[in-house]
Amino acid sequence: MAGSGTGLLLWLFLWGGLGVWTVALVVTDLRSRRLPDVLTVPAAVFAAVWAVVTGVPVAVLGGVGWFLLSVLPGLLSRRLAAGGGDAKLALSLGTVAAGVGGVFGWLLVVGAASAVTVLLVLVPAVRSGGEGLPHGPGMLLATWALVVITITNAGGW
Repeated sequence: MAGSGTGLLLWLFLWGGLGVWTVALVVTDLRSRRLPDVLTVPAAVFAAVWAVVTGVPVAVLGGVGWFLLSVLPGLLSRRLAAGGGDAKLALSLGTVAAGVGGVFGWLLVVGAASAVTVLLVLVPAVRSGGEGLPHGPGMLLATWALVVITITNAGGW
């Protein structure tokens, strides 16, 4: 973490912004079963730029891989289709997961996200909230968990 007051302020602004972005996505997905482009598309671009700037451009493959895992089943059957917002969110979160945790971390995040989504069926308010099951909260929770665990273990906080 940066030693100057300005560096600390920028650090807090970044993490605070990511927190607000996460809450906005979770609340929107739980209420409307939608993840708006205004929140998902810029995040995908930001994640790709982050991967290149930090010297981990291969992380973009994690985003593309999770995107394809979201889209391909829908090509086989309409009943298997993920929402477009979930697919766009997968671009950014997959990039972060692969960039932070490598292939193993990426696999853990994708699997954990699916497990959390399945567990959401047990929450009556989510179950009765509308058609479909919101996958965004599980995706975000799993990715945040990987990032926090990785940073904490690396001594970054």
